[in-house]
Amino acid sequence: MMKVKGYLIIILMLFINIWLFAESEGGITLPILNYIPGARAMGLGTAYTALADDVTSLYWNPAGLAGLIRQELSGLYEKLYGDSSFMFFGYSLPVWNIGTFAAGIVNLTTDNIFAISEYKEELGVYSDNQFMFILSYGTPFNRIKNFKKPYLNFLDVGASLKLVKHSIENYSAFGIAFDIGIKYLAPKSVKFLENFTFGLLLQNILPPSHKLVEREWFPLKLKFGVNYKLFYNTLLLNFDISQIFFRNTSPEINFGLEYIAMRMFKFRVGYKTGISAGLGMSIQDFNFDYALNFNYNLGMTHQFSASYKFGGPLKK
Repeated sequence: MMKVKGYLIIILMLFINIWLFAESEGGITLPILNYIPGARAMGLGTAYTALADDVTSLYWNPAGLAGLIRQELSGLYEKLYGDSSFMFFGYSLPVWNIGTFAAGIVNLTTDNIFAISEYKEELGVYSDNQFMFILSYGTPFNRIKNFKKPYLNFLDVGASLKLVKHSIENYSAFGIAFDIGIKYLAPKSVKFLENFTFGLLLQNILPPSHKLVEREWFPLKLKFGVNYKLFYNTLLLNFDISQIFFRNTSPEINFGLEYIAMRMFKFRVGYKTGISAGLGMSIQDFNFDYALNFNYNLGMTHQFSASYKFGGPLKK
């Protein structure tokens, strides 16, 4: 009985810690929903809603998948603070005249968590595992039946279904989240908007929930982003603003800048809750990215990611 009470207290304490972490990150219940899959996005301070143009779009803005014309694999591994690690793997498949499908897995693990009862007795060591599977689709809006209008030629839409599982020792919880996004590339005929791309993402619209000790709802979140290209698309300026609904939080504003040299090297700097920077290199069909993020409370983290593009769209 004492051992059971001890584990309940540990879980409650862990749940409170997650909630506190969530409040500092804008109200997200599970930390995995707020981690960064992609060193490019991290280097840009996560100002990626309008720029999203690779397989990681399934997380940042599924509408970005609509512009993909080749299959893509992407993966990363990040060593976090203490005994925590973060992993992402994604795959995208464009289908001719239909759109692009994508799937990804995200995993956040913390090992060697010491369990102590209310009597300060050691109860052992356990692990915290958070897993998310994402299934996404993106397409130009004018491909949708009965919506073939000229003014919609520059609009892309997308959606993501996220299945989340959280496990601590013998306890586990499961939740479902659903996101929708749009991207709009301003036509060249509108001179004052030329080279602008706009992105909009609405997260957790089911609304989803998970239950570990008691049921918690993931908050509804709206993100708006702007991307502006200069100097023949060699300098990219990015801006994001996001807001949590129904919670007492302030809007979050992110900035990012990317400079492309010789079509091969990429230099990035950004700001979220701290300064970030990154490098990228493209070699034929391979892309390699590195990002450094400085958090005022936790220090520095590093992230490496790689991607490979191959083939073309699948023909019907």
